[in-house]
Amino acid sequence: MSYLLSKLLPLFVYPLGSSLLLSLLAFFGWRRWQRGARVMLGVAVLWLWVASSPWFSQWLMGTLEKQFPPVSLSQLPAADVIVLLGGMTSGVIPGTNRVDLSDSVDRLLFARELYLAGKAPLILLSGGNAKGYEAEAVSMRKILISLGVPATALLLEDGSRNTHQNAQFSLPILHSLNARRILLVTSAYHMRRAISEFESSESKIEIAAAATDYQRTNKPYTLLYWLPQAAALQVSTRAIKEYLGQAFQYLRHL
Repeated sequence: MSYLLSKLLPLFVYPLGSSLLLSLLAFFGWRRWQRGARVMLGVAVLWLWVASSPWFSQWLMGTLEKQFPPVSLSQLPAADVIVLLGGMTSGVIPGTNRVDLSDSVDRLLFARELYLAGKAPLILLSGGNAKGYEAEAVSMRKILISLGVPATALLLEDGSRNTHQNAQFSLPILHSLNARRILLVTSAYHMRRAISEFESSESKIEIAAAATDYQRTNKPYTLLYWLPQAAALQVSTRAIKEYLGQAFQYLRHL
């Protein structure tokens, strides 16, 4: 239940959810509190416009990604294990056995690239799923094997449902391997929280950030840069979700 609440409650904080909530409050309160209803409706429209604008989404995402700028493969150290965090699969396509991939698939491809470059001999795949559905770690394993990574190089942690559990369930596996250094692969905007989780235990494993899946891009400043776009709203929501995750992480460690 706590896991479900942790996923449902933030929906009302994200731009779309909070704007809809304010609009509903304005609708039902219009007869009794017209002035307040107008303010709420104005705030809802303005907030949705801002959050859907590329200039805002790019700025907000940049505040997260600038902490882990892109680096070349040669700059990344060798490690004992590459740890790949899930978050790039959207389930199995109905009627097939094929996995549908999200736009975070860069994580998967970068882990493969690190392995083929000889950065580590093993890849630990971390990611579970709801009961009755294929674990994300299993799906990632199938894809990596199809991309030329040998099955013997792939280890599974298929019980985790969030970043905290990624670390909680992966660390015992890493300890059993006597791993001294890992290359942690996740999206750049998510890296700070992921590292904090893996460092929060008494583990003495050195963590090297292997950030990928950058959301912020260089684009020309045209009129479209200031107008609402669905893709920009998605990026803003992703960044806000990450900041909420960091806040919950901080509160949990108090």
